[in-house]
Amino acid sequence: MAKEITGTVTRWDVSAADLPEMVLTVPTGDRVLLLPDSSIDGMAVYRDDVAGLIKTLRHRGVDIDFACAREDRRYLSEYGATAVVATIGIAVATTLTTDLVKSIVLTAWQRARSSLGPNCPDEEVDEAHVTVKIAEIVRTENETAIRGLEITSQLADIERLIQAAVSDPARAELPPADPGDAAPEDTTG
Repeated sequence: MAKEITGTVTRWDVSAADLPEMVLTVPTGDRVLLLPDSSIDGMAVYRDDVAGLIKTLRHRGVDIDFACAREDRRYLSEYGATAVVATIGIAVATTLTTDLVKSIVLTAWQRARSSLGPNCPDEEVDEAHVTVKIAEIVRTENETAIRGLEITSQLADIERLIQAAVSDPARAELPPADPGDAAPEDTTG
């Protein structure tokens, strides 16, 4: 009997103002950008173990980097495991592909593993409840659109939920760059 997938997939209302500048200007590609856990006085705040997380993911073939320049980020060790496992923010500067989804899932899994500790069994990591927030920056010839996706579920179900959301035909249409900022009418003819 197949395991029932449970979780929620919702729109994440994220705007350009919510994202670090580097996320908006990075070249289009399969790079995953780890968003900060929080921000204090304009500085991006990451948990102190993310440098090791980035190195581990790169070693495992994920093209990942911080979403903020070194001089714009700080590290704190005061996060509890539950708080950090709970939300993982990621940005991609292209449409979500199967490879990018796999990189996002691996990033979420490694982040949960890092938070729960190296002695935590894989099954416990898979059962961790997480929220993965994905900012998908899609550029066309005339505009840049940001589509936000928020998935909350057990880690083991995240990939299937992201794939289902990406496959949803309603996502195929790019939203206007700013709400209410529709394309001008064609008055030629």
